[in-house]
Amino acid sequence: MKKQIKYTLQAAALLTIFTSCDKDLWDFSDKNEGAYVSEERSPISTTLSQDETFTEWVKVLEYSELYSTLNSLYDANASSVKFTAFAPTDAAMHEFYSKKGVSSINELGKTFAQALVRTMTCADDSIEFSEKFTSKVNLYQIQSVAGEKLDVTVDENETGYRLNDAVHISYDHIACSNGFIYTADGVVNPLVETVWDKLSAAAPSTIMQQAIQATGYDKQLRTIADTTVVLGRLHYTYYNYTLLNVPDAVFQRAGISNLNDLKTAIAQRDKSSGMSQDQLLKQYVEYHILDAKYSMAELSEMNGDDTIAISSKTLAPNQIYMVTRHYTGDSIPGPEGNVAVYVSYFNQDDIAGQTFDRSSSDVLAKNGYFHNLTSWMPVYEPAQTTVVWDLADYSQVRQAAGINYRPENVESSETKIDLTKLDCYTVDVPNGRGNSNYSELCYVTCKSNLKDCLYHDRVVLNMGYLGSVSMKTPTLVKGKYRVTVNMAYLTEQSIMRTSSGCKGGLIKILVDLPEEFDSATDDESLYNKVLVAPYTEITKSLPGVYEGTLYEEISFDETASHTMKFIIMDPAASTSSKVYLQFDTIVFTPIE
Repeated sequence: MKKQIKYTLQAAALLTIFTSCDKDLWDFSDKNEGAYVSEERSPISTTLSQDETFTEWVKVLEYSELYSTLNSLYDANASSVKFTAFAPTDAAMHEFYSKKGVSSINELGKTFAQALVRTMTCADDSIEFSEKFTSKVNLYQIQSVAGEKLDVTVDENETGYRLNDAVHISYDHIACSNGFIYTADGVVNPLVETVWDKLSAAAPSTIMQQAIQATGYDKQLRTIADTTVVLGRLHYTYYNYTLLNVPDAVFQRAGISNLNDLKTAIAQRDKSSGMSQDQLLKQYVEYHILDAKYSMAELSEMNGDDTIAISSKTLAPNQIYMVTRHYTGDSIPGPEGNVAVYVSYFNQDDIAGQTFDRSSSDVLAKNGYFHNLTSWMPVYEPAQTTVVWDLADYSQVRQAAGINYRPENVESSETKIDLTKLDCYTVDVPNGRGNSNYSELCYVTCKSNLKDCLYHDRVVLNMGYLGSVSMKTPTLVKGKYRVTVNMAYLTEQSIMRTSSGCKGGLIKILVDLPEEFDSATDDESLYNKVLVAPYTEITKSLPGVYEGTLYEEISFDETASHTMKFIIMDPAASTSSKVYLQFDTIVFTPIE
């Protein structure tokens, strides 16, 4: 097989559990068995039950009470439904049971069995992998009914495909009346344990557990989802966290033997804030819990050739940590040649550089990631450094976009996610908008003409004249900054670049505007008011990413996050489909 260029094709409109797919379809009762008949082909469960290769997997379907679900042709709304089912052989199931130390699925429990079936099933589409892979595509991402991302790659021996680089699946599929079956020689272990469960099962971490329980955050780390009723239907909200854990042995090396020692150590480091020991403990715990699901690689990401990054992903209000990347001098073989090996440290200028204990980090849980640290990582304020603000870097956007968030490579067509109603943005559209293809506030992935966008995505502001959006910046260390914006530009926006029939996408920016502000009587200049038309700074007519200036200088007196309000001041934004803003990142560069 010829060497292929790595390219990610994101699967669109795939289901997460109980969202697009009606909940009734995944009801745990077996009341629908035998309700659907196909004259041409039998449905999935029936097909499997007629093949002795899948005897054990059929037992799993029956025990989980999801046998009838995979025999369904329609959901509760009489809509047709298709599945892609990965069915382990009997040999694969026996090997799986042996690793688990059991002899049957019954010993693992019904909840585990249900999670296993959902992990090995994709809904909403019958996927024919032979049509997905080309000379430019050798990685295809899908999402299981359990909501977990599965990477499908071409097997190196060209005998089929691989799920998550671990389970071999057949090249050919079995066509059924309600989808496809691919034979699997293994099982993708379902995620059933929470971050709290992973902490409890890890190397002794009694001090961290007690600290988390004392501050009440154990409840959040145990939570996978909440349910609410919206217009008579159940609505599921899923939560994801990342825990930077400190094992007992690491605390003990710092002279901390119990929870009281930890409180004392924290208090000794903070003698000016006026916070009590309990408040400082809460801040410490929040500092170690991040707002979404982040792998080691994601937490170590840098912008271009940068070696230092500031992150405010922690739950601790107005607290940040610094990541410093160092080249180890080693390299490993990669698909495009040797790849340099780096190690990343947290807050390296503090008591010690904290890094990941790689032997016990990158542990994926049902509701996030679990990582162990090599030092105890007290709360720390680093010096100013450049901060790159990705306007889509919010946990709600990550959840809304799902597998489409931050695609690994540019795409053949754009994926668009409406952000207008997310709580991390406050959007106002008083005068309507031009008839473009984007919603008022939209997350959009990039095609090759915008390949230089960070993470191959951007946020589109299409809110019309006097439309506005407010959003919080990352936490910024106090001091002076120059502020620039990296804009995505398309040739259809040339009237903005040349100010032909418009004001060049003129915007007004205000910082930390109070809710009770009255524009008729109050002074906007007190809130770092600036009027800019960044698109007029673009000097080339070619599509791409260009830099514009927002503030030559802005000063912040305290380390905090700030609310920036962007107001569209170009009347043509309400009449022309060509006048809208596409922001990739906003960059805060320290001024000495």
